[in-house]
Amino acid sequence: MHPHASPHARRDRGRVPSVIAALVVALLAAVLPFGTAHAASADTGGARAQAATTRTLLIGQSTKTAWDDYTSFADAPAGGSVYYEVASGDWVGPGHAAYARFLADRGDTVQIGISWKDNPPGFPGGDGNAKAARSRQVTQELADGLWADRFTRLTDFIDAHPRATFLLRLDYEVSSHYHCTDATCSSYKGAFARIRSLIDDRTHQDNVRFVFHQVRGEYEALYPGDAVTDEIGVSVFAHELCMPIHDSNGYLYNGTPPDNYDVGALQCRNASIGTDTHGNPAAVWKNWDYDGNVLKMMKFAQDHGKKMVVSESGLMNLTADGADTGGLEPVRGAEWTRRLFGLLDYRGPIPNLPGTYDLSDVITTVTYIDLDFRYGWDGIDDGSFDFPPNSTWFADGRLSRYTDARTAFCQGLAQRGFTTGCRA
Repeated sequence: MHPHASPHARRDRGRVPSVIAALVVALLAAVLPFGTAHAASADTGGARAQAATTRTLLIGQSTKTAWDDYTSFADAPAGGSVYYEVASGDWVGPGHAAYARFLADRGDTVQIGISWKDNPPGFPGGDGNAKAARSRQVTQELADGLWADRFTRLTDFIDAHPRATFLLRLDYEVSSHYHCTDATCSSYKGAFARIRSLIDDRTHQDNVRFVFHQVRGEYEALYPGDAVTDEIGVSVFAHELCMPIHDSNGYLYNGTPPDNYDVGALQCRNASIGTDTHGNPAAVWKNWDYDGNVLKMMKFAQDHGKKMVVSESGLMNLTADGADTGGLEPVRGAEWTRRLFGLLDYRGPIPNLPGTYDLSDVITTVTYIDLDFRYGWDGIDDGSFDFPPNSTWFADGRLSRYTDARTAFCQGLAQRGFTTGCRA
């Protein structure tokens, strides 16, 4: 998540087709016994995952603040995350520059979001639609080879740190609204290929991987192609794990209760498809811990031979705070953490698709932001809150502040084969 991103962009894109809804009613008793989707996503099989997949953990997104908090109870992670912008041809701010240098000097992994949608070059200012229109234009201009000079500082930095590994997101949470000039989205696909070629030509060591990080639901339409994409990124906050988001006006759910969301269980509701005793398609409405588009994206990555990066993840405001301004999520924070690590080992059905799937080796990198979002995207306490209490981002996501969530996080690292863990 970055200063101008909206959690509402993560709402579900699409509903179950009416034919499946009809099957749910007509064939309820005939569905094969999958077990529940909740059980399929439970925290099981950790030893298998650890033996099969090696994973890396990245911490932070803007400053060394998150690193310092996380390493107060855990061993140093494999790296961290920062942002660079095309508009200025520089890091988004001094905190990003300093954190990138700290990580690269250590020879760690540095995930860099190269963004133009937040601040499109040549944009004079205006409303959201005007900015989005300019971002689409800039996307095409990048595909045409413009703004190449804005990457010099970045490529010089990469060249100066041959021991580090760089995961370059060519913009983040890419969407048709900000990046596509037509239905084919040739603008973004062209920009991705052009930027990759430019950076490859200017750097002198093989320590860069290019990440396609889109909003959930548009991964197929915007995919730049197997030849230029190294890994696929995804953001995992609340709705991706079917957890509610609390705002001052109430709860925002991934779906509409009661048909599409189970408020009591904190789970999405969607169709699971099998066959009846006669071999015909059959469907039943089930509860899920995970957004269907995220699971389908994981299958898409697997089908294309790509690994995935959780490029951004962190606690949002999951419960009503009332008069409490502490921003903590002591109960739902632990459940959120268990679901995050359960996603890494997912084996089970996918909404609206027949069969079951083993997606336990798809996600190999996780970025946990570990910041106190009450004070803004850098998480630095400057004496005043950057978000109002009870708003969606009024949450303290620092794991050091929790007991159960921190324990679940440390257990997840150990069970899912991460290269680093927590101290006893």
